[in-house]
Amino acid sequence: MAKVASTQIVDRREASPASWILMVVAVAVATVLAVSLPRLIQPAGWMSGEKFLYLALIAYLGASALYIASLAVRPRFTSSGLAGAAALARGGFLVHTTGVAVRWAAAGHAPFSNIYEMVLMFSWGVVALQLLAEWKMRVKYFGAITLPVAALALVLMQVLPGEIRPLVPALQSTWLQIHVTLAIFSYAGFTLSFAAALLYFLKDGTSPRTFLNWAAGLVTGIYGVIVLAAVDRGVNLLLPAWDLATSQKIMLGPKQPLMVPVSGLGWPVVIALALAGLALASNVASTLGRRPGPVGIWAASFFRAALFAQATSVVLLVLKGNSGPYVVPEIGKDVVVRLASSPFLLSGLVTALFISLAWEVLNWKHDAIVEYLPQRETLDNLIYKTVAISFPLLTLMIIAGAYWANRTWGSYWSWDPKEDWALITWLTYAGYLHMRQTRGWRGRRAAYMAIIGFAIVMFTFFGVTYLLPGLHAYA
Repeated sequence: MAKVASTQIVDRREASPASWILMVVAVAVATVLAVSLPRLIQPAGWMSGEKFLYLALIAYLGASALYIASLAVRPRFTSSGLAGAAALARGGFLVHTTGVAVRWAAAGHAPFSNIYEMVLMFSWGVVALQLLAEWKMRVKYFGAITLPVAALALVLMQVLPGEIRPLVPALQSTWLQIHVTLAIFSYAGFTLSFAAALLYFLKDGTSPRTFLNWAAGLVTGIYGVIVLAAVDRGVNLLLPAWDLATSQKIMLGPKQPLMVPVSGLGWPVVIALALAGLALASNVASTLGRRPGPVGIWAASFFRAALFAQATSVVLLVLKGNSGPYVVPEIGKDVVVRLASSPFLLSGLVTALFISLAWEVLNWKHDAIVEYLPQRETLDNLIYKTVAISFPLLTLMIIAGAYWANRTWGSYWSWDPKEDWALITWLTYAGYLHMRQTRGWRGRRAAYMAIIGFAIVMFTFFGVTYLLPGLHAYA
């Protein structure tokens, strides 16, 4: 009798953290919905699918939090946390699918015509394959990485121009649906291989100190590019001027947008860069020693301070990114700025913030997370399986695109930037598969290749569109 009573007391104590976390996530989701209610009750946005995507974003963020908590707070939170995460993910996917269907019906064609719709379908494909892998492969924790990726994509969509426009002549072809569908599912599959690779490094004993090098390096790189490209000597953040009438950037010439210095936004970016750089330098010095010592403690402190500077940067950008008017002498009139003109800026800041938060969770609960992950061999096989399935889809995508290009432009291959980087992506994954079959590449080598390949995929998908526009400028 005493043993039963004791067990019940332990169970109640163990259930307490789970109840609190579920309640916090539920309250957070309900609060966001309540705050968004004035926006949601307006009719605009429902028929284009934008409101459905906003609801899906809220669900994916909640699911991401529960997936991560399920890893970090086990075993007290495992079953209830995973159940709540799966429910939110499936609910978000259902709303997401509804948004896709509504936009398809409103446009009269498949949502494959521009970068907004490509991001819409990419995020949909990531969640679809995540849920399929969770069901078929019994992989419970992919969602801790794939759901945040999908959520980041939907965050980006909140600032991308989402107007429904007629298809340009080059896109009025059945090959559009074939080419883009293959691209969506191959890129989504590579996202799953990326998730498996990150989990592999965790299981393989990579320490939080090593992950701090990676995280601080990525944040320093992102903020370094932003400072070089968008912060002037007066420490103002430069944002492109926006034409409200045409919903486009105001251009001074080809590839030369009119830039407006917005005061108060540059300092947090510069401070975040400096702190992340100090964290990286300190941690590298600490890693070279046998023990963390005070330098390692400083590295973690610098990175946490950088986290607050990053959060400040994101909040200020959201608050002042849609503002004006600003006096611009070059054109002799007042202009406004809009976040829609700087999707890369916002996505870079949000991505860096997510990386920093992920490291904080990992540093806090590293041992608990690692203990409950699948074995290394299982994760290595998952990397291989996801790449082996996605690579043929990528191959067919390139072949279909070449055939379509010949019918449209009279040439199978034009060495367009998008084509070139698709070829680089293909060669990267072909190299991985070849080396695995001939040289037995497994473990860390395979994980590194999956991460490098995913980075190339993301640059091919997003970077080329904005930095190297060509014949594929519409996507």
